[in-house]
Amino acid sequence: MKNKVIIFIILLLTFVPYCVKATTLQDLYDDLSNLESSYNTARNKANMTQAEINKVRASINTIENEIVQAQNDIVQAEKDIKKSEDEIAKRKEETNLMLRYLQIANSKGSSMIEYIFEADDYTDLIYRYSVVTQLSEANKNLMDELTKLISELETKKANLKTKQVELANKKKELQNKSASLQVQLQKENDSGLGIAEQIAAKKKNIKYYESIGCKRNSDITTCNGIPAVSGWTYPLTSFRQSSNYGWDENRYHYAVDLGTGEGSVVKAVGPGKVVFAGNVGYKASCYSSYTHQYYSDCHCGGYVIQILHSYQGQEYISLYMHLLTSNVGYGSRVSGGQPIGTSGGGYQEISKWHDHCTAGGHLHFTMSKGSNLVGTSGVKGNTFNPKTFFPAMWGIGATLGL
Repeated sequence: MKNKVIIFIILLLTFVPYCVKATTLQDLYDDLSNLESSYNTARNKANMTQAEINKVRASINTIENEIVQAQNDIVQAEKDIKKSEDEIAKRKEETNLMLRYLQIANSKGSSMIEYIFEADDYTDLIYRYSVVTQLSEANKNLMDELTKLISELETKKANLKTKQVELANKKKELQNKSASLQVQLQKENDSGLGIAEQIAAKKKNIKYYESIGCKRNSDITTCNGIPAVSGWTYPLTSFRQSSNYGWDENRYHYAVDLGTGEGSVVKAVGPGKVVFAGNVGYKASCYSSYTHQYYSDCHCGGYVIQILHSYQGQEYISLYMHLLTSNVGYGSRVSGGQPIGTSGGGYQEISKWHDHCTAGGHLHFTMSKGSNLVGTSGVKGNTFNPKTFFPAMWGIGATLGL
């Protein structure tokens, strides 16, 4: 039991560091550094594996060349054997013909013995014996040399065939090794690719936090968005309010306009689900006093996102209007402080969506109780003054982060 407890503690200490979540921007940078180090390690391993594969392939090529050379040597040995056999046959025939000629020319007998002993005198006997002996000896020496050559060639051919088999086995062994290394290389490349994707995501994450003003030692759970009351997050990092909720000078406007630069990051005020994302307020034609142009496909409100939230047993809808871009679509799940798009209201947004109900960069924002979608800004419905949750939105001239 004691040993089991010790093992559990060791495992716990081993895995706990990987479960620690980054809480500051510096933590993210540290994570990035570790990822880049892991990526370099993975690439080095992949490069070493590729080098080993190249080495194995070179060895296979060498063996294939040796196999071809061995086959060529076997063919040549067979040719040399055939040539030697033909030479033996030729020499035998020539010797037999010569001896037969001597028999026919110099004796009436049918054998070389008779040819020798039919000599007229001792000198002729010696001569005839010498001729026969020399022919026989020359024939025997030649036959011995050719026979020895054939034996050597047969041995060489057998050795070459054995070498071919050995080379074929070595080639197969190297091919198996190459295949194994290819699998290993693929795993290392996949690992490197996965780490590269994590690096890209981490860099994107860091860039976002830096774009909203987070410092190296900032807590990203708070610099992610400016906290409001009851755990809500302001939709913009900074703004100057340009309209009131309700009666606004000469109109009813059940939302607030938050002046900001076109393209500013717009964030979800809390966790929830996107229940509307698209253009609204289509109108057949209109004239924009901002661009001084007529449009045949106008919108009053441009691109709009509405998010359904559940907070303390109550459902709420948050609405974001006059958006230039969107990062989410219908059905998307979002977290509080998550970027959902960028603010419009300026020339780019008007030209893009032909939105005639705006004359400058701002975010039209409101909150509604319940799950029903928010209607036009002139209809109160279940909307309420956002300052209930966002005290900085107290009225025209109110600012945040400026």
